[in-house]
Amino acid sequence: MIVNDTGKFRRVAIILAIVLCLLQLSIAPYVGILGGRANLALVLAVALTLGGEESKAPAIGFACGLFYDLAGSGPIGLMALLLTVMCYALAVGGHSRIADDPTAGVVLFVPVALIVEVGYALVLLVFGQASSFVDVVFLRALPGALLDCLSMAVVAFALSRTGGTGGTFGGRHSSGGLSMKGL
Repeated sequence: MIVNDTGKFRRVAIILAIVLCLLQLSIAPYVGILGGRANLALVLAVALTLGGEESKAPAIGFACGLFYDLAGSGPIGLMALLLTVMCYALAVGGHSRIADDPTAGVVLFVPVALIVEVGYALVLLVFGQASSFVDVVFLRALPGALLDCLSMAVVAFALSRTGGTGGTFGGRHSSGGLSMKGL
């Protein structure tokens, strides 16, 4: 008999959020390539959005973006706006139900990371918090996006191992895989 644990995704999401938030506060500021740092709030927002309901995606994006803004030294509200729009776009585009394929989630994440990182860096350039276009795009945004993609690959692998019989990255499934239904 297969039992569908409706609270499983909620537990996994809470554990994932706690782990990524602690890593964002403690490790991410000190580990980087060139000037780029990992944005684990972006990874969390997309991972939760790819796992579930379209109606909760903007709220997830806003909460993760606000956490990133409050934890960092950039303008407050910018990452919240970017992640809200990006999570909404993923949900509306029908990408919130990627099941049984962590690779598809990571492949989908690559352009998301590039858009968010480059957009954030360009707004910082416009506001005068960066020195040059080359600095913000090639020395901050692209290395940051690379670290984000590596982080997402680790998270996708971990999430694929927490599912039911086959393991899932997202989507709704009767075998007890990750589902936003319980959230």
